[in-house]
Amino acid sequence: MKKSEFGRLFRPVEEAESLPPRFYTASEIFSEEMRLAFRGGWVSIGRAEALADPGDYLSIEAGATPVVLIRDQNGQLRAFGNSCRHRGMRLLEPGRGHCKRIVCPFHAWTYGLDGQLQSAPRMGEAVGFCTADFGLVPIPLACRAGFVFINIDGHAPPIDDWLGEFEALHRPWQMARLVTGATREFEVGCNWKSFLEVFNEYYHLQKVHPGTFSIYYAPPDAPETVRGNFSTQFGGHRDVPSAGRLDDGTPPLPPMPGLSGRELAGTRYTWVYPNLTFAASVDALWALEAVPLSPSSTRATLTLCFPSESTGRRDFPEQLEKYLKRMEAGLAEDIPVLEGQQQGLSSSLARPGRFSPRLEPSVHAFQCWIASTLTG
Repeated sequence: MKKSEFGRLFRPVEEAESLPPRFYTASEIFSEEMRLAFRGGWVSIGRAEALADPGDYLSIEAGATPVVLIRDQNGQLRAFGNSCRHRGMRLLEPGRGHCKRIVCPFHAWTYGLDGQLQSAPRMGEAVGFCTADFGLVPIPLACRAGFVFINIDGHAPPIDDWLGEFEALHRPWQMARLVTGATREFEVGCNWKSFLEVFNEYYHLQKVHPGTFSIYYAPPDAPETVRGNFSTQFGGHRDVPSAGRLDDGTPPLPPMPGLSGRELAGTRYTWVYPNLTFAASVDALWALEAVPLSPSSTRATLTLCFPSESTGRRDFPEQLEKYLKRMEAGLAEDIPVLEGQQQGLSSSLARPGRFSPRLEPSVHAFQCWIASTLTG
C-alpha cells in the first residue's frame, strides 16, 4: 500500500480529504488493519481494577485473536492466547468470569492461573512429552492509567514509547484510582473506525443530539500537539456542572479530587490508537473500546468510571442510573446514523470528503495515523 492511495489525506486538516470509502468496507484492508494496528501495536482490553481477585478473567478478541486476561494467584494480571496447546480448542467462552484453573472443554488439559500446564490426561505414552513445554502462549501486557494494554505479536515499541505523554497529560484525573461503576457491551453494524470517529468529533452534535445534550458543549479547543499514539482535545461546558448525565435539575456527583481551573468546567476527549477512546470529565470518565468483527461490524464496550469518593456515597446507585441513561441516550441516537453511514460508504459512488477544521481535527489526526500504519 502506497501513500499515493490516500489522495489529499496527509495535507493540513483545512486542506485535507478523508480516507477513501473502501477503507471502511474492503476485507483486505480490514485484514491489514488487524495485522498491523491491532496485533502489531498496543491495544486496550479493559480496566485493570475490573479483575480484582485471583481467578477473575476476561475472554475477548483483539485483532481477530482470542485472548484471555486473568489475574493469577499472586495478584498479577496476565494475558494469554485463548487456545489449548493440545489441539487449539478455545478454552474460555467470551465474557467475564472466575475460575480456579483453566480446563480445556475438549480433552481436559488443565492450566494454572499462571498459564502453566498442570495436567494432560493420558499423555504418558507420548515420547518426550513434558508439561513444562506446553503452557499457554503469553502475550506482553502493561497497565497504564488503569487501562490494560496488550501487544499480540510482541514486536511493538515499549508501552511508554507508544503512549508518550499520555499519562502525564491525564494525571489530574487520577485515572488509575477510578472504579468501574458499570459496563455495557453491544454490537454496531459499522466499521470500527467510524464508531470511534463519531465519539471524537463535535460536528454531529447539533444534528444528531439536538434534544439530549448538544446544548451542553461549547466549541472545543484545538487539539494539543502531543508525543505518542493518541490525540486529545478539551472542550468547555455551557452552563451545566456535568456533561456526564442529562440535566434534570438535581445536583450531579461532586467533581473528581485533583481537578482545578478549567478542568472543573469541561471534558477532555482522548483517543488512544487504535481502539480506546474516552471522555475524562468533571465527575466521571466514560470509555469506549472497539473490537472489530468485520469491515462492517464492531463489538463495543462502554465503561463508566468514578472516584471511590463517589462510588462510596449512599446515593451512588441512583446517580449511576442517571449517568447510564445519558450514555444510552447518546448511543441510541448515534447507532442508527453510524449504520446509515456504513451503507453510504458501501456505495460504488462514495468518494472522499472534507473535514471541518474546528470540529473534526481528531478524526483527521486518526485517519493520518491509520494510513501511516498501513503504509509503514
